Amino acid sequence: MEEAQESCKISVIIATRNRAEALKNISLPSLLKQTFKDFEVIVWDASDNEDSAEVVKRFPELEIRYFKAPRVGSCSQRNDAVKEARGEIVYFIDDDSEISPDALEAIYEAMSKGEIVGCSPPVIQKKFTIKEGTNSKFVAFISKIFLLGGFGRSRVILKSGRNQFPLSDKPGTAQWLSGCSMAFYREIFNCLSFDEELQRFGGYALGEDVMFSHKLYQQGELLILSKGQVIHHQAGGGRGNSTNLAAATFFNFFLIWKKTVLPTDKKSIFAFILSIFGSFFLALLVLLFRRNLTPMKGIFLGVKEILNYTFKLKERFKNKNENINLH
Repeated sequence: MEEAQESCKISVIIATRNRAEALKNISLPSLLKQTFKDFEVIVWDASDNEDSAEVVKRFPELEIRYFKAPRVGSCSQRNDAVKEARGEIVYFIDDDSEISPDALEAIYEAMSKGEIVGCSPPVIQKKFTIKEGTNSKFVAFISKIFLLGGFGRSRVILKSGRNQFPLSDKPGTAQWLSGCSMAFYREIFNCLSFDEELQRFGGYALGEDVMFSHKLYQQGELLILSKGQVIHHQAGGGRGNSTNLAAATFFNFFLIWKKTVLPTDKKSIFAFILSIFGSFFLALLVLLFRRNLTPMKGIFLGVKEILNYTFKLKERFKNKNENINLH
């Protein structure tokens, strides 16, 4: 890889913020071991310090293209970074994603055929566990009844807009890809980008990978490959406070439902309404039995944003009609 090169096969993009240790110990070392060599690495850093910049200097073999992010947010960082990409294929990974030595080779082999719109090697969620306690079984049951998503056998989108995901991927088709490992053709970004409305509750835009990849799934095939592997280590930090995360869970999945599910399935509104009741019910249980008000606060913040969003849409529609009448 040469710094002066104009193009390459794959651009690996890592949007990061304040997680220098993950870069140093997880993602960058795994990129050094790749059997596929025609790739570049772009680190798009929104950190409050220079720690990540110093880490990048420790990997001269990768000739990393390092950028200090002008905007903070997982959507805006990825949207900005892809404009600098030189690869035919753009591969997003997290700073805590450890990719196997054959991962890039597997991606290029699959994408070079031109038969799919996106792919990923199988992802293993390192720190997620399913507890066997009565409470967790009850929550899983309620989540299933109210279509709230969570752990499942495959990567699917429910009619409520929520998503299911496995702890360990199996090869085959998927309805969405995880932000810790998702590869697309660079040309796709000429007409599609990560929805920055999902950043209303801080830089961590919960569900941006779900919305983006599911829109592509509606146009073509997303594939979990049979070759390669990604271990997502779930490093701490970067997700903001608990109240904002709870609010994003509510509002962001409203946006995902409205923009990807509702246009093709008008009856899905009943599933979405059911998920609203389910979210309130679980938040009420947490309040009553754990004396934790955070989920309820988050839901009210989320509802407020949904109302603001809906009101603004109505205003835009009204103004548009008025302009048409004037002409």
